[in-house]
Amino acid sequence: MLDDLERLLSSLTEAQTQLILMCAKSKAFPDNNTLQKIATLELNIAAVETAIVNLPTKAG
Repeated sequence: MLDDLERLLSSLTEAQTQLILMCAKSKAFPDNNTLQKIATLELNIAAVETAIVNLPTKAG
């Protein structure tokens, strides 16, 4: 499960980074659709990070 969540987290983070870099390269203020995508990705990243933290740990 942890591996699956870490892969998902990596994919979401990469997608968000690519959008942000695209915005930076354009030197124009991002449109509302792009800003919404970045924000939605951030919420999903936070949710996956929380799921990782809350995974039960295997003792012993």
